Amino acid sequence: MENENYEKKLAKSHDDLKTVLEYYPIDPKSIKLLFTRGGRSKWLIESDQGNLILRQEYINPKRMLFIVGAHWHLQNKGLPIAKLIPTKRGGLCLSGGDHVYLLYEAREGEPLLYYNKSQMMKTMAFTGAFHNASEGYLPPPGSKRRTRTGKWKKLYRWKIQELEDNKKIAQEDPEDEFSRLFLENVDRMLKRGYEALEELDRPSFTQWSEETIRSGMFCQQDDTMARMIVKDEQAVMKDLHSITIDLPARDLRIILNKLMKKLAVWDTDVVSELLSAYDRVHPLSEDQYRVLWTDLKFPHLFCAISHKYYLGQKKSWGDEKFLMNFRNIIAVENSKEAFLSQFDQIYQNIKGEKS
Repeated sequence: MENENYEKKLAKSHDDLKTVLEYYPIDPKSIKLLFTRGGRSKWLIESDQGNLILRQEYINPKRMLFIVGAHWHLQNKGLPIAKLIPTKRGGLCLSGGDHVYLLYEAREGEPLLYYNKSQMMKTMAFTGAFHNASEGYLPPPGSKRRTRTGKWKKLYRWKIQELEDNKKIAQEDPEDEFSRLFLENVDRMLKRGYEALEELDRPSFTQWSEETIRSGMFCQQDDTMARMIVKDEQAVMKDLHSITIDLPARDLRIILNKLMKKLAVWDTDVVSELLSAYDRVHPLSEDQYRVLWTDLKFPHLFCAISHKYYLGQKKSWGDEKFLMNFRNIIAVENSKEAFLSQFDQIYQNIKGEKS
């Protein structure tokens, strides 16, 4: 009986998808589920127009309209990104009750690898192209914007306060190995956090924030190589999951922290080369790089893993996995400090200037 009910459910789901696809100017030949997790599902659609991806998300339709509007904007600006397929009536997405559908081409290629320096450079150049192409975005009428511009101070204060609170928790359990490591490093991380918060009062931060809002530029919520492939020696974005109005520094901080975490050390020479690859496509001023240095100074990685541990958010992680990841993050954050202290020299290297 259980298998029979499951088969009926699958059949109904398949019929529902056929109904969704009737709104698009395609002739579907087959439908194959690729992925489903956390309110998001993807299907491979074989059609008369080639292989396509149908994505379903449980999200506010107005919010999704903001995201797909950005996707359409990037596509029209010529960014290498999977092409969005509008509905027969020209809609960029399709609302279905409490979820939304969008259809785009299935791009094929080799995955980008975190440990491949050449592909890391391609990723940074693509990020620069992404920021260039994002300029001038006018969200569709009725869409719901998301912005983090002007909210950095609030975020920094919240994370600093949580570190202070977690410090008290750790002091109550000194036998816990994670807490022991946390207490060994938290004061240094708090010092960096408070310094970064103070640096946000510089006029350059306010000026760049205002310029970003005026330009219509946006960045990704979570810049990652996992959403890109290499095709004909070029980085291509397979899909765009989310965006926010914020400084380009946000994307740079996130991707650099991820790349260095993979390497388990903050490699100043490599980061300098990566930022040079970005700067050749989307140049930043000296003041803008100082803002990036401020965001890199703030201990985002240390805050994130402490948050997960003390709030028990990673139920699948055992103590050993937490400790392994925490030691890695501590090594990266500690080795980053030499980089943070060499702004003038690294800035010259990024710009290709000789000292």
